[in-house]
Amino acid sequence: MAKKKLLVAAVVVGLFAAALLYLYASQIEEEKNKLLADQVEVVKAARNIPSGTPLTKDRITTEQVPQRYLPPNPLLEQDLNIYLGQPLAVNVEQGAMILTSDFSVQEISRTLSSKVPVDERAMTVAVDPVSGLAGLLKPGDRVDVLGTFPMGSKDQMIADVSGKDAVGYVTMPLLQNVTLLAVGSQISDVMADQRNAGQYNTVTVSVTVDEAELLTIAQTRGTLMLLLRNREDVNVTTVTQKTLKGVLKELNVIAEEREKRVKRQRAKEPTIQIQRGDQR
Repeated sequence: MAKKKLLVAAVVVGLFAAALLYLYASQIEEEKNKLLADQVEVVKAARNIPSGTPLTKDRITTEQVPQRYLPPNPLLEQDLNIYLGQPLAVNVEQGAMILTSDFSVQEISRTLSSKVPVDERAMTVAVDPVSGLAGLLKPGDRVDVLGTFPMGSKDQMIADVSGKDAVGYVTMPLLQNVTLLAVGSQISDVMADQRNAGQYNTVTVSVTVDEAELLTIAQTRGTLMLLLRNREDVNVTTVTQKTLKGVLKELNVIAEEREKRVKRQRAKEPTIQIQRGDQR
């Protein structure tokens, strides 16, 4: 009788242990599935990347990592294009996770509104291959905006090819030293998709409300032309107007001024003298 009781007790204990083992295995499986469901793809160094080296695709690899094991600022695969080409500010060893704080550019603006200076507004202007400088503009470039308008003043009219009077035109600088916040949909060189580089038909400029009104009315009555500046050039010139009739009269003067400017530029260029071995 005692043996029978011991056998029953052993069976009960075995069933209880089996139930506990089943519950434990179920919990482990649930935890595993939860980890797999919460994974994100992060960027890691495929080999050692020295400080100052631009991030390129041949230097990286990606790996799925559970979110609970991530540091505060990992570089995610979905954000990789934002950081490609940016130099690292620290050494990153092979296999290490790359962090957004590892870059020289600590913060890259992802929204247009954050790039608009206080008291200014973002305004989008339509451009074509000519006024948009043949697709060569980049966010951050600075431009001058010229406006050309028809004018009906008789003293400014010139004969067209048929010999009849045609409408005259006047061109003038509307705005100078204007920053491009975006080119097409690109708001940063870092975010630029090289496959679509140069493919845009709008630019977004940073202007005041008064300047936005000026550009808006100018677009309804004339055509706009962008002039690209050197990024170091912040000078503002005196606003003058040029009429078509006046320009045609001043062609010789304009040509002479250009010739003088070219000569001055050449005079500043260093002269390289080549001496042969038999010359003394």
